[in-house]
Amino acid sequence: MWNTKVRRWIKPTAGLLVLGGLTWAGASYDLSRHASLEQVRSMVHSLGACGAFAFVGLCVGAVLLHIPEIVLIAIGGVLFGAVNGFLLGWIGSVAGSTCSFLIARYFMRDAVRRALLSRFERIQAIDERLARRGFRTILVLRLVLFMAPPLNWAIGVTRVRVRDYVLGSALGVVPCIAVTSYAADTVAQAGSLSALLTFDTLLPAAFVFIVATVGALVAWKFFR
Repeated sequence: MWNTKVRRWIKPTAGLLVLGGLTWAGASYDLSRHASLEQVRSMVHSLGACGAFAFVGLCVGAVLLHIPEIVLIAIGGVLFGAVNGFLLGWIGSVAGSTCSFLIARYFMRDAVRRALLSRFERIQAIDERLARRGFRTILVLRLVLFMAPPLNWAIGVTRVRVRDYVLGSALGVVPCIAVTSYAADTVAQAGSLSALLTFDTLLPAAFVFIVATVGALVAWKFFR
């Protein structure tokens, strides 16, 4: 019996160590300092044809290490243009959030469910909703909260299906990534922040704001 209890806590302990290690790495090395435009540009150019793959890897690492993803997406728009920057940022964002989700699910899901679900009816209700309406719920959460690293870990311990999580995330982050890449590319080409005040830039930004507002209202209805 003692061995069974020990085995039961091996995975969640390992998961906490992984999460703690990632948090420590992000804080100790202040990796956000190295995510500047010039440093990322230098890295991408030095790697030649592999630069795009390195940028995707950097986006994945940013999600795992809780570095503001939106900054890298903007840098991608400057370096690769609106379309390519969007595609690379989107791939990196979805891959990074999926990695966080899978780590939480494999290492921590069973322990969290044993500790919390049997005690809190509200959490049980949210878990049930994610199990039944996973895609729609994840889609709404992404539209409102975008990447939000804690969200990846929290959803990983629920019963939402991996397919629903990936598809909901992949679709939900599109508006924010698209507008950010487009705006960054526009500023880079114009050489001035005043380019953001044009109709062509403000219109998609307004669209994202409306989508996020509607998503927030839907989320409030879901979780109240």
